[in-house]
Amino acid sequence: MNSKQGHNAATSLVAAGTVLSGDITFCQELVIAGTVNGSVFCDGEDTSVVKILEGGTFTGEINAPRVEIAGKVDANITGTSSVSIDSSADVSGVIRFYKLAVSPGAVVTGELVTMAEGPKPTASESTER
Repeated sequence: MNSKQGHNAATSLVAAGTVLSGDITFCQELVIAGTVNGSVFCDGEDTSVVKILEGGTFTGEINAPRVEIAGKVDANITGTSSVSIDSSADVSGVIRFYKLAVSPGAVVTGELVTMAEGPKPTASESTER
């Protein structure tokens, strides 16, 4: 038995035809081809990604470094690194992102919020020694 187990090749799949309700925490890659109602949170690296494939549906909240959408999503989305919306996507909700890519033909309804690179010190913090 290997005592050194890492998060390599850790892909989680919600297959087409599967309906899942609840919270999901993943560490590297989550692929949604079915239906998910709930919250998705990343507990992994900055390269971790949530992918909602064409035909997949998601309702709830997503918080991950990278979010790639080709299906139907009604959610509050936070992509701390990037959010990519494919031409087949139908997205509604609040989308928070550092980088955003939207392909022609995508339907996006809601609010787009650009995130700063990092927290900036307040005036009182910057004057303290």
